[in-house]
Amino acid sequence: MPGTGVGSGWTAKAVRDGIEERFEVAYRRCGLRKLRHHMGWSYQRGRKLFILRRPEEPARYAAETAAMLAELADSGRRVLPLAGDESQVYLEGTMARRWSPVRPPPLIPDGRRSKPSENIYGAVHLGTGEEVTPFVIDGQDSDATIRWFEMWLEEHPRVLIVLWLDGAGHPTGEAVEEWLEEHPRLRVIHFPAYTPEENPQEPAWKPLKDEISHHRGHATVADLSKAIDEYYQKGKRHIVNFLEKFGYVWKEGRIYPLPAAT
Repeated sequence: MPGTGVGSGWTAKAVRDGIEERFEVAYRRCGLRKLRHHMGWSYQRGRKLFILRRPEEPARYAAETAAMLAELADSGRRVLPLAGDESQVYLEGTMARRWSPVRPPPLIPDGRRSKPSENIYGAVHLGTGEEVTPFVIDGQDSDATIRWFEMWLEEHPRVLIVLWLDGAGHPTGEAVEEWLEEHPRLRVIHFPAYTPEENPQEPAWKPLKDEISHHRGHATVADLSKAIDEYYQKGKRHIVNFLEKFGYVWKEGRIYPLPAAT
């Protein structure tokens, strides 16, 4: 049955038809909406159930993170702590809920069936919450990932860079692993598989897509690239408590343990 256990959820039509078939009572849409409201139901978007999560992965990630932060706090070494991720923004406008007049509904330009897009490598500073060094390219692969890493080393030549990333194929490929072995000044810790909620960069994609993609199409890839560039020129920041969750804080380039609670 729809709506039981892990399923697709009840549609308004399925509820209305089910009531009429079982109880021989016909509801109008507004009456059924009031009935569902009194029952404690709401019309909501589902969330993914990541059935491939492995229980040992969060423990591995927590242990590696705790060890890294303890090492940095003990050494007093200058560090740039980052959480990174990759995303795509399409040439077509994407649909999202918006307040608009009842008639007519908003119309979004369509017709670009080839789905051209720009691929963005982005990171958020885990001490300041600032979005830093975005990298836009036409594809996501090991070569693009390495080029992004090289940008970090070029822009920050005197500090250790610690980057938390997901476990997607290209950041964990053999070429990337070999590159990291040859460049120990950039260290990578992978988030647990299928746990996007752990990555502070994930929420940063929503305001970007709200501004340049949702209900807004672009005529050319050049126009899309310009919109992405203009977005990042505004200096976006987010509230990030990643380090505090592990008992540390970043201040003036270094990691410090939080004062013990009394």
